[in-house]
Amino acid sequence: MLIFLYIYTLNNFNKQTMKKIYISICALAISVSAIAQVASQNITPLEYSKDLPQEDIVANNQVIPANNANSNAMQNVIWESDFSDPNDWVLDNSNGGGGAYGWTIDAVNDGWWSQNGITSSSGGSYAELSNGDATAGTQLLNVTYTMTTSQPIDVAGLLGNNYAYLSFEEYGARFNDLQEVQISTDGANFTTIADNLNYSVLSQSGGSAYANPTLREINLSSYLNASGANPSSVWIRYSWTTNYPNSASNANVWIAYGWYIDDVKIYGSPANNITMYDEVIGGWWVEYLNSGGLGQDYTFYPLEQAQANPFAFESVIINDGSEPQDVTMYVDVLDAGSNIVFSTNSLSQSLLPSARDTFICSSFFTPTLTGFYEVRMWSVADSASAGTVMTYSDTAVKMCEVTDYVYGKDLNTQNGSWQLSRSTGGFEVSSNYDIYADATLYSIDAHISDYSVVGSVVYAILYEEDLDPTVDPIPLDQSDDYTITSADLGAWINIEFLTSQPLLANTGYRIAIGSYIHPTDSVGVDMSGTGDYSSQGLFDKDDHYQNTNNPGQPTWYTIADIPMLRMNFDPGSISALSDVKQTVFNTFPNPTNGIFTIELFEANKKYEITVNNALGQTVISTSTSEISTTIDLSSFDKGVYTVELKSNNSAYVEKVIIE
Repeated sequence: MLIFLYIYTLNNFNKQTMKKIYISICALAISVSAIAQVASQNITPLEYSKDLPQEDIVANNQVIPANNANSNAMQNVIWESDFSDPNDWVLDNSNGGGGAYGWTIDAVNDGWWSQNGITSSSGGSYAELSNGDATAGTQLLNVTYTMTTSQPIDVAGLLGNNYAYLSFEEYGARFNDLQEVQISTDGANFTTIADNLNYSVLSQSGGSAYANPTLREINLSSYLNASGANPSSVWIRYSWTTNYPNSASNANVWIAYGWYIDDVKIYGSPANNITMYDEVIGGWWVEYLNSGGLGQDYTFYPLEQAQANPFAFESVIINDGSEPQDVTMYVDVLDAGSNIVFSTNSLSQSLLPSARDTFICSSFFTPTLTGFYEVRMWSVADSASAGTVMTYSDTAVKMCEVTDYVYGKDLNTQNGSWQLSRSTGGFEVSSNYDIYADATLYSIDAHISDYSVVGSVVYAILYEEDLDPTVDPIPLDQSDDYTITSADLGAWINIEFLTSQPLLANTGYRIAIGSYIHPTDSVGVDMSGTGDYSSQGLFDKDDHYQNTNNPGQPTWYTIADIPMLRMNFDPGSISALSDVKQTVFNTFPNPTNGIFTIELFEANKKYEITVNNALGQTVISTSTSEISTTIDLSSFDKGVYTVELKSNNSAYVEKVIIE
């Protein structure tokens, strides 16, 4: 069953007629050889953040079809530009010079990737951003292109207040470039109020362009009211640069598919309007403080875990209107037959204009049966000043399958990938899971990218999250290497651990799929969805990203996308003998600080001992016939090591973890 987790609104829902529809964008098939096959290069030191947005970048950066009749853009327009007069804007193309480099305003398409430009409502001229031709490798480095309103706009004078929206139509696609919308009240200092980071990345392995056209609506109230005064001068700017982490020395990352802008408007906010966003069902904002863990959203949730940590419904709601409003959030849970099996609501909260708050429902949903569940979340506001004006938010819909054994966060639809094996290094891509009820992990499921090379190898690894978030995850066990076959390309594989792994309640774990540095072989794991309410990581084993704080050393990073990587609690997912210990020796302690003992089950038999690191490199080679032999790896890096004993034609292997 395909499970999708996304926000949209119901076209024919029985909660009044208050709904917009957020349409998922179809993929645009473009093949560009220079583009790396990764879902995102948005990496930071391993961390997660529950900070509510301090600005309205998320709250009121709505993306809806440009022809949607429910748009507010037709209300009380005080300023607009359809680009019929280029003098409305000032272009700064840095070293570009216009044409195929920087911003242009005309009806001529200059870009390499789209032949027909934007199909905007007004037609005619439009603004277009280009940066060379990626197919010819002519993109420029170290450039920032901006387009700014040429004259200040007196929003407060024209409206009588600062409760205003900015709207515009756009078309484009995201790679590693950063498309920003900015505002200024002095003409010199600009604040970013929207960007393209919520769009999927378009690469050879997935992603899509924006809908043509897409309407953006951005609430300006908090920015205009930030100083406590009514600024009489407001400037709007559109800015483009690269978003490549660490440096911009790689010319490939300066690719711009293009960015088209048209029909820019500023209009007054309605008196009564609310927006609900950051909807979660795992308790990410509030309930995690009571239940433990991170409060992540899961799309595949084992019944025992769901019963130990019931669904908690939360969201952030902002008053976008110019009048105070009393707001309540509501939730219905439906089963696979569209029957409502649970309903709840939050307490009512009063919100002043531009104010926001976190809402949580007063009761949680504990499923009793496995199966598919749909969660509908919406909010209702009663105008505090009038008492009778009812306002409704859009309805967010989230979906989850309660399972017997599978624990997952991906959306089951591939929209990008991460390469695990490159000539510059080997990587591990990981995902964090909170355990609320004791469980046994037998294997992991991973979705292998279709460009992977047959014969490449991957492995699975289990980590325990340290209670100190500044400490790297602690390795617990690593599988044997798994060799990719042709049947595995673009498909799910199952990787067994050598022994079953007990997972303890109230503990966080991290599962990962990894590979090794290799001159030619390449293998990738597919990604599915953005991890706004969860934690994902990348282990850069060979310092591919050149960490300046610890050069040459392995480094953990946070990544923005969810890997198609799931825990599997099904004992039937492994071979019958996988838990049978077929060996002639034991190692202890394990995990170890680096010093451990090899204990033979039989004496007076000589064995050759080889210890290899995770890259397959031999770090110790010796022999023994003693019952007890001490090995010292305390001078080596932390990680998983393979201990192999050979005698005649027989070989025996154990894993040792150095913490």
